[in-house]
Amino acid sequence: MSSEIINLKERLAEAARYALMRRLLPAIRHNLAGTLQPIGMMSAMLERRVKGAAPDMDQLAKNTQALATLSREAAATSMNLMTWLAPKDNELVAVNSAVEESLSLMATELSFRGFSLDNQAAQSVARLPKGMLRSVFTASLIALTDAFEPPAVVVVSVETEAGDHRLCITTAPAASNELLTGGNQMPTYRALQWADVQALADAEGVHIDYAAGFVKMKYSGTGTLLLQP
Repeated sequence: MSSEIINLKERLAEAARYALMRRLLPAIRHNLAGTLQPIGMMSAMLERRVKGAAPDMDQLAKNTQALATLSREAAATSMNLMTWLAPKDNELVAVNSAVEESLSLMATELSFRGFSLDNQAAQSVARLPKGMLRSVFTASLIALTDAFEPPAVVVVSVETEAGDHRLCITTAPAASNELLTGGNQMPTYRALQWADVQALADAEGVHIDYAAGFVKMKYSGTGTLLLQP
């Protein structure tokens, strides 16, 4: 493969990562705010108790310890969310936990757009590269739902055949949701295209098959692992 083609593929992957990150940033911001909110509430309560006429020192000590625990948890969550923006490695991770992480990140947005999630990969013990699961899987999830009219059910599953693991996402129309008023509104940034997903798949060494309503991903390990967002 010529250097010009390699350079083009790298640029396409870089552009696709930028598009994916632009779509993920609102969800990341929402999750960060959610981890910090309990700290603010606890701090406000502590301030009121400290200013009381006769502060209960034992209760204040317990509250302070709880605040320290919340702060450590928030720091750990924030650091993990930041790795979506600047991944440091591409180690093998469990499919079930990685899929759950991606779905949790996208759950609120998808719910607002009229999609419900059915995670059938929760019991999978397969291990796949983090880069594949955070980029190709998440981009596939967004591309599918961008192109599908809600209300719909999104089903995530894992197929295993001859030792190979294939991660699958399918969409199917669901019963009408009376609470859904906006339909599949356009995202704050552009919709993801399958060309974006393909660029990420090429970079991560993943073979993808896709059509309207489904995508199937198989890791081949032959790609150039480009992990910069």
